[in-house]
Amino acid sequence: MKNLLSKRFLALGVIASLSFTACQKAETESNALQSNKKDAEMNVIGSAANASAIKGLISESAAARMQETYKKNYTGKNYTEHVVFNIEDLQKYLDQLKKTYNSDKVYVYFGQYDGVTAPSPSYNGRISVFFLGNNKRSNSGNFRSQNVGDSTGVPGEGSNYLNHGTIWP
Repeated sequence: MKNLLSKRFLALGVIASLSFTACQKAETESNALQSNKKDAEMNVIGSAANASAIKGLISESAAARMQETYKKNYTGKNYTEHVVFNIEDLQKYLDQLKKTYNSDKVYVYFGQYDGVTAPSPSYNGRISVFFLGNNKRSNSGNFRSQNVGDSTGVPGEGSNYLNHGTIWP
C-alpha cells in the first residue's frame, strides 16, 4: 500500500511538473503573441496618431463641397481654381522660416496680380496666394518684416514671403 501511494504521488508530481512546464511555455508564447499584437497595434495607433497630429485635415467630400461652393461664387476672367507649389520648395521655405525667422506659424494670404507683380501678362488680374511666416526675430516686432534679429535687412538674406506657384486655369 505504501509503495502504491508513493507511485501515485510520484505520478502526480510528474504530471504537475509537466503541466507547470506546459503552462509556462504557453504563457511565454502567449506573451510573445501579445507583444507582437501590441507592437502591431502600436504601429496602427502610431500611424493614426501621426495623421491625427495634423490639425485641420478634412475629408475628400468636404474638400469637394468647398471647391464647388468656391466655383459658384467666384467666376470671371480673373478666376483661379487652384495654385500649385512644389513640395521641395515648400519644405525649404518652411525650414528657412524656422531657422532664419524663428517662425512657428505660416499665413496664407490671397492676392491679385497687377501690371507690376504678374509673372506674365496673362496673369494680370488673376487671384493667387502667397505664404508669410511670423517673423519672431524682427527688431521692430513686425512679423511681416524681412529684418532678422540684429541683421541689417540686406536683400538676399532671405524672405518670409513665398509666391511662385502655378495657377490654373
